[in-house]
Amino acid sequence: MTESEVNVVNIAALGTLGIEVDIEQVVEDAELPVANFDPEYNAAFFRFEEDGELVILYTSGKYILRGGDEFDRMHQVNAEFLDFIADLGISVDEPTLEVKNVVSVGNLHHEVDLNTLTIGLGLEQTEYEPEQFPGLVYRPSGTRCVLLVFASGKVVITGGRSEEEDNQAFKSLQSTLEDLELI
Repeated sequence: MTESEVNVVNIAALGTLGIEVDIEQVVEDAELPVANFDPEYNAAFFRFEEDGELVILYTSGKYILRGGDEFDRMHQVNAEFLDFIADLGISVDEPTLEVKNVVSVGNLHHEVDLNTLTIGLGLEQTEYEPEQFPGLVYRPSGTRCVLLVFASGKVVITGGRSEEEDNQAFKSLQSTLEDLELI
C-alpha cells in the first residue's frame, strides 16, 4: 500500500496584541467586508474578504485566526490584521501568533470495520458509539492528535499543531491497521 499524505482543511491560531482594545470602537471604525461586535461573546469578528478567514478579537487583545487551510495564507491574514489595527492608530509592540489546531483529512483507501478496529486499537484509546456518532474516535498515546476514523476509510485528524504532526498520526494509524491486517 502506498503511504498517503493528509490534506490540511483548517488552521486555527491564537494571537495576542499585548494590550487591551476597545473592540466596539474598532468595529465602528472598521471598513471591512465583515466587521461585527457580538455582545453575547464580548468579541469582534472580522473578515478581510467576504468568505475569507475569520479573525475574532477580544477586549483583552487576544485574537483567534481561523478558517484557512494554508500556513502562508494564515500568516498573510495575520499581517493584514496587524496592519488593520495599526491603521486604526492602535500601537502594538510585540504581537504573537501561535498555531493551536490543524485539522486535516486522510484516506485509507479501504473500508474499515470499526467494531474490529475498536478492539484492535484498545478500548482505553477509542470511543465508538455508532448510534451517537458514525465514526470511531481514536486518541493514540504519544500525540496530541485525535483521529476520527469512518467506515469508508476517511480519517479526520485534529489537535495537531502542524501538518507534519497530523501526517505522522495518520501514518501511525495506517501502519497499525496494516499490522492488524484491517487494511
